[in-house]
Amino acid sequence: MLSLENSPFFFLLSYSLLGAGLKYIDAAFDEKAFDKKVALLISPFLGVLWFFTMLIDSASAVLLSAIVLGVLLKGKIDNIAHMVGVFIIIFMVMITGLRVMPLPLILLTACACMDEVGNDIIDRKRRTRSFLDVFLKYFFGKRWLLKVAVLYLVLLGLFPMYLLVALIFFDESYLLVEEYGKARLKQKKQKE
Repeated sequence: MLSLENSPFFFLLSYSLLGAGLKYIDAAFDEKAFDKKVALLISPFLGVLWFFTMLIDSASAVLLSAIVLGVLLKGKIDNIAHMVGVFIIIFMVMITGLRVMPLPLILLTACACMDEVGNDIIDRKRRTRSFLDVFLKYFFGKRWLLKVAVLYLVLLGLFPMYLLVALIFFDESYLLVEEYGKARLKQKKQKE
């Protein structure tokens, strides 16, 4: 029987689906690049997958909890599909009594929140060609602070290395769907 608990493949796939699904929902509601009905249909699936991924691995529980808390603290849960997904996650955590390591959770939540703040700042900031501006756009655009913190926990032996790779897959699939949504919007405008 296949055990998902220590299966790097499962985490790479799960995190990729979660990142892509989150951006699909964002792009459906914020930019209108995708169908809102589809976004509402996939949100419960994402909530269950998110929770299941937390349930089978304690390090993943910390990381995914930190991401949820970071966006909650920053006020990024701003549409009904995200609310449904977060409700499912919180409800299932409460029912099962899932526990997470508190100190890594605090560290990663702070980093996730700071990544969101940094991302908002670079979105509003006037672009220049200075190295610092380019670096900050890249660093917060790819939300590297959270990845650096996860690397730190990997080096301490608290997290497996494949979880860092899974987080990179999460962000890259998120960005891939973002680019696809932009291309769809551009194509839609050209047809009008």
